[in-house]
Amino acid sequence: MSGQKGCETVASVSFPAYAVTAVCGRHIVVGGGGGAAKTGIRNQFDVYELYHNGTQTVGERVLSYDVGDYCITNMVGWPGAITAVSSRVTAPTISLAMGLEEKCAVVKLKPTLQTVKKDEILSQVLKAKEKAHSGLRRRRTSERSAEEGSTEKEEIREEKLRKKSLNTTLRGNKYFSFDVEVVGSKETVLKKKSEAETYQKCCGISSDYKFLVTGGTDGYLRFWSLPDMKKIKEIQAHEKEVDDLNIKPDGKEVVSVCKPTRECCVWNVKDGKKFTHVALQTNGVKYKCFRARYGNVECNPNKTRLFTISNPVVGTKHPAIVAKWCGRTYTQEKTQNLIGSLSSLSLSDDGRFLATGTMSGTVYILIAFSLQQLRTVEDAHSMFITGLEWLPTENKESQMVRGFSDASVLSISCDNSLKIHHIPRQGMVPVWVVAILAAVILCCAFLLANFLGL
Repeated sequence: MSGQKGCETVASVSFPAYAVTAVCGRHIVVGGGGGAAKTGIRNQFDVYELYHNGTQTVGERVLSYDVGDYCITNMVGWPGAITAVSSRVTAPTISLAMGLEEKCAVVKLKPTLQTVKKDEILSQVLKAKEKAHSGLRRRRTSERSAEEGSTEKEEIREEKLRKKSLNTTLRGNKYFSFDVEVVGSKETVLKKKSEAETYQKCCGISSDYKFLVTGGTDGYLRFWSLPDMKKIKEIQAHEKEVDDLNIKPDGKEVVSVCKPTRECCVWNVKDGKKFTHVALQTNGVKYKCFRARYGNVECNPNKTRLFTISNPVVGTKHPAIVAKWCGRTYTQEKTQNLIGSLSSLSLSDDGRFLATGTMSGTVYILIAFSLQQLRTVEDAHSMFITGLEWLPTENKESQMVRGFSDASVLSISCDNSLKIHHIPRQGMVPVWVVAILAAVILCCAFLLANFLGL
């Protein structure tokens, strides 16, 4: 399947987005910015609350937070205990670890129930009315006066506009925002003499949220305890920068990627020793690994697989490759060729689906087990895909906000847009079709028996 079908614009972001994380069923965080240059673009993260408006999934911004002079280039989030509750919904505390140049900042978002004031609602109503009427022709005085007599219809229209205004969704005029508490900041990358710039390039959180791993331009993997951010250990993983990392769900191994040296290595967390080097079999063609992610084996959460995306070192005549590896022996099991230069990778939490994005803005969705291409969304973004994030598959709130699709993945880009791509739930065969097929089969069996004289 190809094309834009099932691709929905969730929200417009006011800055180039480089990181996205889904921390619960309906809250997502998007981070990025304009960097240290004084361009007028803030470095910030936004929290969006997702809901389904009956037609598509929509994101409502409930918090914008300025992080200062440095752009958020990588980020990971994890939920905490539910600390706020209304009569209808709940919201958890959210923790974020963000890469800001050579430092990693940790913040905690504590939910607070907000109420939109009446004057704010009226202001939003007026803006919506002005927008709705701006494109209409001017009406004659007789038409306007006739319309003024219908006060009941006007009240109905205003009520509809009120429901569409900012922070007045299906829940009415109450919503959850967050108070930001800065937990701390640690320098996670040391400057090398040969390096002109020093910055953290990636970070990952263990599945039990007990430790954080960071990687950057000095080639080291550093392990930090949570929430105090005390350094546990460090591994000199690569001579050049660590471009990507991911922690195995059991917390015993971590995979790291170094694009300049074309390395993808697996490290033992306990002793810090290299477990293996993951090498793609390409019949002599040089490829370099860009991203690596662990994924659960469907229906067996105790087993995992490793997935990687790789691009040819030179030329465009060779395809990009998505590869699947055994999560225990790291032997190559299956590959899939894709068109374009791949830039991002994400696995759904149930291990069923894989999503990858390209430098040209295309999003591919594959079945993880077979690497069969399920969906291709060409030109999903006008620029390269900077991040992908699957919404939780079993979470009831997530199922509601994504329209009860089989699964949904969010994508971000420097084109300042946040989009979502759905995998439609497989339809069931209607009962009347089954009845007709059963009748046809019985008739055929009867005719065959009659022909054979049985």
